[in-house]
Amino acid sequence: MSKKIYVILTQTGTVPAKIIKFITKAPYNHTSITSDEGLYEIYSFCRKFKRTPIPAGFVNESDVGVFEMFNNVPCEVYSFDVTEKQYEKYLELIAHFKNSSKTYGYNVVGLLALAFGIQIHRKNHFICSQWVAKILTECEIAKFDKDLLLVRPDDFRYLENAKLVYQGDLRQLDEIKMELAHT
Repeated sequence: MSKKIYVILTQTGTVPAKIIKFITKAPYNHTSITSDEGLYEIYSFCRKFKRTPIPAGFVNESDVGVFEMFNNVPCEVYSFDVTEKQYEKYLELIAHFKNSSKTYGYNVVGLLALAFGIQIHRKNHFICSQWVAKILTECEIAKFDKDLLLVRPDDFRYLENAKLVYQGDLRQLDEIKMELAHT
């Protein structure tokens, strides 16, 4: 059976998500990644606690529970076929971020700058789309035609090797799992 990595694009009803959507006009404004077709371990850079946007950093979003705050969480799930080497590199990177999560933070300044197309690098600080792009790039799964500091969630929709496998409500996990099992 071939290995897959999944990128999940979502739009929640949080205040920051609404502001980002207003600025970007994009349908999805958050990016997550997983190798788990059951979607139990979804990783990203975002809020660490359900009710407050700060503090933020590397998290397993399944532990935070933001998606459960809303009746409907529009999403798209994209799959990427990967080699064993790419998959192992992905697992190695995720383990690194899990083990070193306190070293990393959310790049709030970088998020604000991104709205104006400005690159602001802060050591060990990421926004969700920049971090997922970094993972895909380091694993040699995808290439971006811009600096990773300027990658937005919408850019993942247009990657050459991204295969849309689900579009709908993220809260419909059983339906998503059935879709992913058949890809």
